[in-house]
Amino acid sequence: MADDPTNSTSPPGASASGGLDPQLGLFGATMVGVGAMVGAGIFVLVGVAMSSSGPGAIVAFAVNGLLSLITAFAFAELASAFPEAGGGYVFARKVLPIGGAFAAGWTLWFAYVVACALYSLGFAAFTGYAIEGLADVAGMPFELPRSVSAALAVGVAVSAAGLLVAKGAGGGSAITVLKMVAFAILIVVGLVVLGGRPAGTVAKAMGPEFFPNGMGGLLAAMGFTFIALEGFEIVAAIAEEVKEPRRNIPLAMFASIGVTLVVYMSLLFVVLTVGAPADAAEPAWRSLGEAGEDAMAVAARSYAGPFGSFVVVIAGVLSTFSALVATLLAASRVSFSMARDRALPRRLASVAAGSGTPSVAVVVSAVIVVAVIVATGDVEIAGAAASLIFLLSFAFANAAGLLVRLRAGSLPGFKAPLYPLLPIVGITACLGLAVFQAVSVPSASVVVLLWLGLGWVLYTVYFRTGAETKSALAEALDENLVRLRGREPLVLVPLANPDRAETLLRFAHAIATPEVGRVLALTVAKWCPEKDDPAAGIAAYERAQEAVHRAVAGACAVGRPFEGVIRLAPDVGAAIAETVRERAPEKVVLGMSRLDAAADTALIDELLAKTNVDVAVLAAPPDWNLDSVKRILVPVGGEVRNHPARARVLGMLLRDGTRSARLLRVIPTGGDRNAAQHVLTRSAEDLGIPMDRCDLEEATDPVQAVIDESANADLIILGLAHRGTKRPLVGDFVRSLARGSECPIVAIAQMRH
Repeated sequence: MADDPTNSTSPPGASASGGLDPQLGLFGATMVGVGAMVGAGIFVLVGVAMSSSGPGAIVAFAVNGLLSLITAFAFAELASAFPEAGGGYVFARKVLPIGGAFAAGWTLWFAYVVACALYSLGFAAFTGYAIEGLADVAGMPFELPRSVSAALAVGVAVSAAGLLVAKGAGGGSAITVLKMVAFAILIVVGLVVLGGRPAGTVAKAMGPEFFPNGMGGLLAAMGFTFIALEGFEIVAAIAEEVKEPRRNIPLAMFASIGVTLVVYMSLLFVVLTVGAPADAAEPAWRSLGEAGEDAMAVAARSYAGPFGSFVVVIAGVLSTFSALVATLLAASRVSFSMARDRALPRRLASVAAGSGTPSVAVVVSAVIVVAVIVATGDVEIAGAAASLIFLLSFAFANAAGLLVRLRAGSLPGFKAPLYPLLPIVGITACLGLAVFQAVSVPSASVVVLLWLGLGWVLYTVYFRTGAETKSALAEALDENLVRLRGREPLVLVPLANPDRAETLLRFAHAIATPEVGRVLALTVAKWCPEKDDPAAGIAAYERAQEAVHRAVAGACAVGRPFEGVIRLAPDVGAAIAETVRERAPEKVVLGMSRLDAAADTALIDELLAKTNVDVAVLAAPPDWNLDSVKRILVPVGGEVRNHPARARVLGMLLRDGTRSARLLRVIPTGGDRNAAQHVLTRSAEDLGIPMDRCDLEEATDPVQAVIDESANADLIILGLAHRGTKRPLVGDFVRSLARGSECPIVAIAQMRH
C-alpha cells in the first residue's frame, strides 16, 4: 500500500451508498466537456474580444487554447490517479491541509456558479434576440425589457437543475450533438460565401491593424475570453462517474479541447472574413466589436441573411443551455465532494436513491446561480470574475501536479510529458494572466475577495471542526494522504516511570503514521545547575537511562526506529513544554496509572497551559499491552462530541482491521431521544463507525451507565473539552469514570487551533 500513493482512491469516509456510480463512457464524458466548452463562450464573448484586440481575437482564443491544453495535462494526470467527484477541490485536498482545500473548493464552486450565471444570461440574450427578430418581421418593433431577460435567465437555470436531478450526469448529451450540427452549418455556409468573395478578402479583413490595441488589448481579450476555453476540467469534476477513468478521463479532456479549438478557429476565421458586407468601408471586426454580445448574430446575418440569424439563435440557445447544464453539473459535484468531507453542510452530500444524483447539491448550486443573476445581470463582470477564478484554479492544478510528483513519485494512470516544464509554464502563464485580469477588471477581483471572505467566516464558525475531524480520520486510515500533503507528523512521548516506558512507546507507535510519522522519546532528568553539583547531574542522567532502555525495547518490539532525547532540567513540566515548542509535535502521549485525582493530572494542565499541542493520556497499568485490545468503547456526548485529535487516534487504532469500535450515547432518563440519535448518527458518520455498532441508552446516572458498558470493552477513548486555562482539563465526569471503571482509558485533549 505504501508503494502506491493513490491506492486508496475512494473518498475518505465515504461508503458505497454515499458515492456516485460510474455511468459515463468515453463518448458521454467527452460530450460533458464539449457541452461546457463549445459555443457559449464564443457567442457571448466574441464581440468583447474583438473590441479589445480586433483580428487578434483569433490569437487570443488560440493562446488560451494552448494554456488550457498545458493545464489539461495536469488535470488528466491527477484525475486519472484520483478519480473522485470534485476535480480541482480533490487535488487540493490531496496536497493541502483541509483548510487550504476548503479555500480552493470554495472558490472553484463559485467560479462554476458564476459561469452558470454567465451562460444563463447568454441564453436570455439569445432568446431575447429571437423574440425581437420575430417582432420586427411582424412589423411590431419590440425591445425585451431587462426584467424579462433576467427572468428568462433565472428560468433556464432552474430548468437545467431540473434536468440534472432527473437525468444525472449524461442529461445534456443530446443537446450537445444538436448544437454541433448548428455550428457546422454556420462554418460551412461562411466558407462557401468566402469562396465567392473577391481575391484579397482575407487580407482586407485582417488588415494592417491585426493588434489595434497592442499587447495590452491581446491580454485583455485573453482575460475576457479564457472562460470560453474552460470546461475540459469538468470531466475531472465528474471523474467518479466515468467508467475506466484512467483511460477515458485523459482522452475525454483532450478530445474536448481539440473539438473546441477546431470549431472556434474555423468560426472566428469565417466571422472575421465575411462577417461584414463585401463593400463595407471598414473591416468586420470593428462593427462586431461595437455589437458586443450580439456580434455572432450580426455576423451571421451579414453573410447568410435571415437564415444565418436563425441558425445563430438556435445554436446560441443550444450552446448556452448545454454549457449551463455541464457547468452546473460540475458545481454540484464540487459542493457534493466538499460536503462529503464536512467542509460544507452534510445535506449537500446526500444522494437520491433512484437516480444516484446529488440532488441537494444541484438545487443549492442552482439557487446561488439565481442569486448571482439577480445581483449582477452583467455579462462582462460575470465573465471576468469567472475567468479570474479559473485562471487561479488552473495555476493551482499545475502546482498540485508538481507537488504530487515531488512527494509521491510516479502515479498510476496517465503521465503528463515534459515534466516539470509543462506545469511550470502553466503556473507562470495562468498566474500572469490572472494578475493582468485582476488589474484590468478590479470589480471582478472585489467579487472574488468578497466570496473568499464569506467562505473564511463560514468555515471558521461552522465547518472547521467537522472538516478537520474527517480529514484527520482520512489521514489515519491512509498514510499515503499524509505523504501527499508533505507532512512528517511527530509524536512526543515524555517518559518518567521506567516500568511504563515500553508500553508508552508501543502505544505511541500505534498512533503514529506508518512510514511517514516519527516517535520521539523524551526523558527529563531533574537537575538544577544553580543548586546541584555536576555529580548529581551525572547521576540523574544515568537514572534516566533505564527509561530509555525500556523505550528502546518498546520500539524494537514493533519493528520501528528509535529516537530519544534526555534533558537535564530543574522543572519537568517546563522542560517538556520547551521540547514541544522546539520540535512542534502533532501530539504528546503521556502515561499515568489513574485519572481520578487532581495530583495525577496536574502535569496535563501545566503542559496545556504552556503549549498549543494535542495530548493523549494513556491511563493503564504499567504492564498493559495494546495487543490485547479488540473492543474499543467511545462515549459520545457529555463535554465533547468529536474532534480531529480523537478521530485521528481512533482511526490509527482501527486501521489494521483487528479491532472494532462501539459508540455509546447516554442521556438522562426521559431525555430527547431524537436529538440524541441525531448526534449519535452524525458522530458515526464522522468517525466511520457502522450504525449497527452505535447504541443510545437512557440512564439516571450516565457515568455509571458508561462504567457498566466498559465491562465489555478493552479500551475507552474519551475526548476532553478545553474549558479554559483556569479550570482543570480533566473534569468530574472523566474522574468519576476513571474511578469506577477497571478498563484502560485514552483521554485526548484537542488543543490545536
